[in-house]
Amino acid sequence: MNVRINRLDPNVPDPVESRRRAAGRLVRIAYAVGIFGVLGFFVVYFGAPFVFLSGPGIVSSPRHVLSLPFTVQVSRMNVRPGSTVKAGDEIGQVYSPEQETIVATYMRALSDIAGRSAELRVKARVAAESLEAARAYQRETETALERIAAMASTTTTFRVQILRERALANKDVISQQAEAEEATKQLVSLDAFSKQIREQLDEVKQNFRSGRVFAPVGGIISTGLAQTGQSLVAGAPIADILNPNDVYVDWYIPNERLIDSRIGNDVFVLFGHRRIPGKITEILPVSAVFGSSQQLTLRDRPATQIARIRFTSEAVTPALNSTVCVHMHYSKISTDISRSLIKICGLD
Repeated sequence: MNVRINRLDPNVPDPVESRRRAAGRLVRIAYAVGIFGVLGFFVVYFGAPFVFLSGPGIVSSPRHVLSLPFTVQVSRMNVRPGSTVKAGDEIGQVYSPEQETIVATYMRALSDIAGRSAELRVKARVAAESLEAARAYQRETETALERIAAMASTTTTFRVQILRERALANKDVISQQAEAEEATKQLVSLDAFSKQIREQLDEVKQNFRSGRVFAPVGGIISTGLAQTGQSLVAGAPIADILNPNDVYVDWYIPNERLIDSRIGNDVFVLFGHRRIPGKITEILPVSAVFGSSQQLTLRDRPATQIARIRFTSEAVTPALNSTVCVHMHYSKISTDISRSLIKICGLD
């Protein structure tokens, strides 16, 4: 049996072939995108170090460390990280057994001085009152000696006895006089020493302020804040106060670079999706390891030079203590291209 097949018009596209061509086109586009993406990744990864210098940095500001010269225990804290304080605001209160021991030592010293002063005053008074009697006895012996000298019938033994009494009287006068003068000098010295101890005691009490801790300057409380109940050794920071009006970035310049950084070079600070323009205003004459204060596993990493970057007055600065990435382009052309791309993409 013959079956007649009615084919479609040759001018009408075959739907199966159309789907095949569309799927093949998508596969080729995806393949090309993947190939060019991998090539672009390697180009950017290996070519970027020849275009710009990149390194980590920390957003910081002038820091005021608040601490006490005593071992203390935090009783309460009135602020938290990120709080804004003014000069004179109360931050918290601490308790210090060491400060109480120091005050007790001063009080004990003042008590000993008071007891010693009382003894010297008694001794000086007794010496002063005994001095008059000793002088009167001295005058009597002088008179007796003059009378004996005028008499020719006195024996030698009696003369020697009178001379001995006069010598003892002179010795008693000199002894009482020296004791009174020395007691007076010691009293003056003890009074001066007592005054000095009282001044130091008042200074200790004034500096401690009953354990109340006040902010010496205005600013923002950093994250390194002591907690309630925490014990701190002498000199340990209770709080760090940052100045929000002077924000800068400490950039740890990599040692592997084509061109050295100089003061006045333009840079870009990368914070999230933002690219913030800045300028190198200072290159510190010291080196450090990035993150060495937070991580103990970076001992083998080399220390790098530090450059200080400041933002323009119109820039919105990142949060303090943030970790950022800094790019410094080697040529002005790449810098201008980056500025244009940042403005076009709205990344500023």
